Amino acid sequence: MERLRIEYKSGYMELNVEVFFPCKMPVMRKAARLINSYCTDEARVELLSELREMADGYKALCEIYTEKAEGLPTDSPERKHWRAQFNKTEVLRKRMENNISLISGGGKG
Repeated sequence: MERLRIEYKSGYMELNVEVFFPCKMPVMRKAARLINSYCTDEARVELLSELREMADGYKALCEIYTEKAEGLPTDSPERKHWRAQFNKTEVLRKRMENNISLISGGGKG
C-alpha cells in the first residue's frame, strides 16, 4: 500500500504511508479518528499489515545496531555512533507501535 485514501463527506485525504508513518501522537490521534471512521475494514487491515512490516524492520535495525555496538570499546566513537542509531530507530519503532495500537484499537464510529 503506497497511499491510503480516506474519503469523507466533504472531500478526501491521501496519506503517503511510508512518509506519514510513524507519526507523533497528536497527529496520529487525528489521523486514527479519520481512518477508523471512514476507511473500509479491508483498507484498515491492509494498512495495519504494512505498518507491522515497517515496525518489524525497525526492530531488526535495532538488533543490528545493538550487535554492532556490543563488540566495540565503551568509550569509542563508533560505539557511540551505533548507540545513537539504535536510539533514533527505537524511537521510531515505539512510535510505530503506538500508531498501530490506535488504528487497531479503534472501530467504526
